[in-house]
Amino acid sequence: MKPLDTTGELPAVAEVIRVVDVTPRMRRVTFGGPGAALYASDPTRVPNIKISLPDPETGELDLPYFDHEGVVFRSPRQRELVRTYTVRRMDPDAGEFDIDFVRHGDGGLASAWAERARPGSTLGALGGGGVVAAESDWYLLVGDETALPAIGRMVEALPASARGRAIVEIADDGERQELHTDSALEITWLSRNGAPAGSTDLLKDAVAAVDVPTEGDPRVFAWVGAEARVAVWMRRHLRETKGLDRKQTLVIGYWRRGDDETTYGRTADHDRVDDEYDVELYDELQDDDHDHDHDH
Repeated sequence: MKPLDTTGELPAVAEVIRVVDVTPRMRRVTFGGPGAALYASDPTRVPNIKISLPDPETGELDLPYFDHEGVVFRSPRQRELVRTYTVRRMDPDAGEFDIDFVRHGDGGLASAWAERARPGSTLGALGGGGVVAAESDWYLLVGDETALPAIGRMVEALPASARGRAIVEIADDGERQELHTDSALEITWLSRNGAPAGSTDLLKDAVAAVDVPTEGDPRVFAWVGAEARVAVWMRRHLRETKGLDRKQTLVIGYWRRGDDETTYGRTADHDRVDDEYDVELYDELQDDDHDHDHDH
C-alpha cells in the first residue's frame, strides 16, 4: 500500500475551469490551475481522490495539513468536509482532472457543492490512489449511477482483448452515457423508470442471469459498486453461486439507503470485508473518515 503524501506538496487547492452536464443527473467538473496540475502530475493518485469541500455555512476552504506522521486534522469539522470520489479523467499534460458528481440537489455535501460549482470555485485535493479491476480476460463490472464514473473509467481503459459484461443501473434512459472502449465488453443499461435508487432488484436479477465463462480457464474478475444491501448480496452471490474467490472480486458498498454518507462510512465501513482488496489507499484517514459521498 502506497504511503500518504508527506512531501508538503499536498493538500492542493484545485480550481474549477469547466462544468458540463454529461446527462441531466450527472455533472462533470474539470479542475485546473497550479493545484490541479500538481495533483495530476502523479499518476499513482488514481483511481480515487480525497477532496476537502468548503464549509457550506461559511464558504471557507479550511484544509488539513501533512506532517511526518501523515494527515493532520485540526478539528472534527475538517474531517466532516472530506469525501472520496473517482477521478474520471486525469491529464498530466494539460494539468487537469475531472470528477463526475451525481446531481441530487442539496441531498449531500458534495452534490450541493457541485450544484453551485462555477469556474473559479475551489476545493482541496488531499491525496488519492486505490485499486481497480485486476488484469483479466473476462470482466463483470456492476453498479448503479454512483459507480458509473468508476465503471466508465475502467471500461475505457480495457484492452481490445478484454471480454465481459458491464451492467449499470440508472434512473432512466436519459442517463445513458457514451462509453468508448476498444474491448469486446457488452454494456447493459437498466432503467429504474421512476423507482427510487436502492429500491429495486434490477442489478441482482441481471447478475444472477450472467453466465461466467469457465471454458479454457479464463482469468475472471468482478467489480461491484452499489447500495449497501445490493453489495452484500453481490459478494455472497459471486462467491457462493458464481464460484469466484476473494482475489477475483472487489465489492464496495458506495451508500446505504436511509443513511447519510457519513453515517454509513462510520457504522459499516462500506460493507467491506477483511479478505478483499482495500479500495481506500489512505488508512491514515480512516479514524472518522470513511464517508464516501452518495455521489461518487
